[in-house]
Order: sequence, then C-alpha cells, then structure tokens
Amino acid sequence: MQKPNRFDFEQQMMNCWSVVDDIKTIYYLQDLRDTTEDEMQNLLLGLFTLYQVKFEVLQKMFEDLVHSKQL
Repeated sequence: MQKPNRFDFEQQMMNCWSVVDDIKTIYYLQDLRDTTEDEMQNLLLGLFTLYQVKFEVLQKMFEDLVHSKQL
C-alpha cells in the first residue's frame, strides 16, 4: 500500500459514510422480495465485516499521516 496523503484520508472517510446508504438498501430489501432471516443475517454480517475493514484502513491512514506529520 502506498503512503497515504490527506486527500486519500478524506476519500476513505467519505467511503466509510456509505454505510448509511448500505444499511438503507438492506432495510428496504424486504419491500423488493421475501428474504429469510438467514439471508438478512448474512447480509448484515457481510456489511459488518466490510465496514470493519474500511474503518481499519481509515485508522491506519490516520496513524500514518499523524506519524509523518501531515495531519
């Protein structure tokens, strides 16, 4: 992974905000088709895992930028 800059950090922060839209998509899935409890749990577990990684990347970028005194 290349050394992040402030703009990469800002972009990653914005990527993390898309969690709201993703939750809304899952919420309205019931209106589109019948989903089982297992399907919903799998969707939410996948979403949880995805955003855990996104926030880990954001935290690492923050630490790298602070360490290099760019923030």
